[in-house]
Amino acid sequence: MLVGMITKSFKAVPKRKTLPLLIAILILGSAASVTAVDIDGTIAEGEYAHSLSQGGGDFLLYWSVAGDTVHFAVRAQTQGWISLGIEPTQVMAEADMIFGWVEAGETAGALDCYSTGLFGPHPPDEQLGGQQNILAFAGSEQGGVTTFEFSRALETGDTYDKVLSAEGEFKIIWASSNSDDYLDPHNLRGSATIRLGGDQGATGQSPTAVEDQVDLYALLYRVHGVLMSTAFILLFVGMFFPRYLKKKKWWLKTHRRIGISGAVIGVVGIGMAAYMVSRTTGVHLRVPHSWVGLATIVLIIFTPFLGHFMLKIRKAPAKAKQTRAVHRWIGRITLLFMAATIVLGLLQAGIL
Repeated sequence: MLVGMITKSFKAVPKRKTLPLLIAILILGSAASVTAVDIDGTIAEGEYAHSLSQGGGDFLLYWSVAGDTVHFAVRAQTQGWISLGIEPTQVMAEADMIFGWVEAGETAGALDCYSTGLFGPHPPDEQLGGQQNILAFAGSEQGGVTTFEFSRALETGDTYDKVLSAEGEFKIIWASSNSDDYLDPHNLRGSATIRLGGDQGATGQSPTAVEDQVDLYALLYRVHGVLMSTAFILLFVGMFFPRYLKKKKWWLKTHRRIGISGAVIGVVGIGMAAYMVSRTTGVHLRVPHSWVGLATIVLIIFTPFLGHFMLKIRKAPAKAKQTRAVHRWIGRITLLFMAATIVLGLLQAGIL
C-alpha cells in the first residue's frame, strides 16, 4: 500500500522534478539511518546523541531517547561484565541495575536487576516479583574492550525499574569486572549525573573519588553497626543489676555506669548514621530504619535522665516507686527499639 502511494506521488510530479525529489528522499533516508540506534553490539559514529567518559576513557557511556524508549551503550576496558545502575538512594541501595557481558563465541547476556542493600545484593527483578524489561540487547568483545548495548522503556510499570523522563536528570552508578559472573566483584566503578535529553550532557566523579567515598562509607557503616550493637549489649547487661544483684553494695553504681556508657555509645552510633546520610543522599528519616532509630535515640537519652531523677526523689517513697516502674518499662522499651533498629539496619544493608 505504501509503495503504491509513493508511486502515485511520483506520477503526479512533473518529470523534470522527479530526480531532485528522489535525491531529497534519499538524503533524508540516509540521515535517518545514520541517527537511528541499532542494537547490534557496536557503536557507530554519531549513533548516540549523548556520551560520557570516565576513568580516563576506561569507561564510556552513550545514550539516546527515541519516543518512549531509551537506548544505552556502554564500552569498558574489561573482558567481564559491565553494569549501569539508575537512581540509587544510598551507595547502591534501591538502584535499578542492568548487567551485560559477552561470553565465548560472542554470545551476549544481560540481566535486569535491583539492589536491595547499600552494597547489594542485586538479584534479578524476576526473583523479587518483578519483570525482565530489557527490550533488546547485544554485545561484542575485542582487544580487551567490551561493548554492550540495550534498550528499555522510559516507564516500564515495574516496581523495580525507575521511571525515566526524556528531559529528566538523574544519578547513575557504573562498574565493570574481569569476570562474566555478575555476582563476582567489580574492579572499577564510578558515578555521574546525566540528563537524557536537552543541552546538558553529563557530569561525574572520577572512579578514584567514588571509591574513596564508598570505602569511607563502608568503614563508617561498619563502625556504626559495632557501636549500636555494643550499646545494646551494655544496656541489656545493665538491666540485670537491679533485678538480680540488688544485694550487692556496688550494684547501683555499676548499673549507672553501664547504663550511661551504653547511652553515650548509642548516641555516638546514631550520630554517625546521621553524618553518613548527610554525606550521601542528605535525606534523613527516609526509611523505617531511620524513623525507628530516631525513636531509639530519644529513649536512650530519656532513660538515664529518668533514672537520675528517681534518685533525686527517693526521699518521697510513693513518687520514687512510680518513677522506678516507669524507668524499668522505658528501659525495656528502649531495648526493644534498639533491637528493631539493628534488625532494620541489617535489612537496609542487605545482610538479612
